[in-house]
Amino acid sequence: MVHHHSNTMNQPRVSVVIPVRNGKDYIQEALDSVLQQSFTDLELLLIDDGSTDDDYDRYALQDERVRVIHLTGTGVSRARNVGMAQSRGEFIAFLDADDVWFPGKLEAQVRYFDAHPDVGVVFGKFIRWHALPGGGFAPASSLTINVSDLTESDAERSGWLYARLLKGLLVGMNTAVIRRTVHQAIGGFNESMRQGEDYDFWLKSSRIAEMHSLNGSIALYRIHGASAMHKLSDENHLANLIKVATLRWNINSRAGDEITSSELNRRLGEANFMHGYSHYWGGNKFVAQKSFIQSLSHGHKKTRSLIYAVLCYSLIVVKTLTGHKDQQQPAQQNKQHKK
Repeated sequence: MVHHHSNTMNQPRVSVVIPVRNGKDYIQEALDSVLQQSFTDLELLLIDDGSTDDDYDRYALQDERVRVIHLTGTGVSRARNVGMAQSRGEFIAFLDADDVWFPGKLEAQVRYFDAHPDVGVVFGKFIRWHALPGGGFAPASSLTINVSDLTESDAERSGWLYARLLKGLLVGMNTAVIRRTVHQAIGGFNESMRQGEDYDFWLKSSRIAEMHSLNGSIALYRIHGASAMHKLSDENHLANLIKVATLRWNINSRAGDEITSSELNRRLGEANFMHGYSHYWGGNKFVAQKSFIQSLSHGHKKTRSLIYAVLCYSLIVVKTLTGHKDQQQPAQQNKQHKK
């Protein structure tokens, strides 16, 4: 069923928030994937966060549903918060400027919300969209299918998800739609966080509402050099977030949504091991050594953690003796932590 969009006097059912900063190479594909949705009762808030590569006001000329809001380079969390604050829809959907929705995505999600009034967030799986060997990307249309007939949820990824999020369940930002009431209850994204602000947002959401995943992929998630380059942080944001969450809310939410102390311990071990591994290969060996010792203290991959800790120590000693300071280098990181 195709919904015809309302005039501007009416409140749209869905508000789509797209933050963009110097994204002209990819933004048109993202916009098209929203504006060509079979569900049309929407507004699109394009939050231009200090771009210098294009006149983003011109995108508002493409469709009366597009509104452009200008900020001055305040960061993705602030951009999303401003978008949510200015939005009018009953539901709020997120998309990053270099990603793409499958056709029929919103139709399936709104129908699911209408059939499940107690559900606060509806998300789905995503497909990683890698660059071709010669650079560039396959056209989105070659990788997407119409998903308007998706009606079932994935039981493993649906329900009260707090404990499952702590265990590592990933909610792709570009797949998620939330009820405005959930946003009003939890507030926005934590603008002081450099990484993990999306994970923090979903943890908060999971405390107050059921979150359901549709049983299928509904978005393309572009993986490319520019988006994935990050200066590695000395702080282990993931481990810190898990610790803060469990201190704030304890480890269990409700019956059927449980994480045991040993599962939590293993998750913290994994977070420390991965942080150590990233720094070992592309960052600060002091940070890496500390992380591997933490991983060891959680009993995670004991032999490998120990070997890496010893290797870090050896490299630090060699560098100290030869007068080299360990420089923290930019390192490749998972784009999902950025988002």
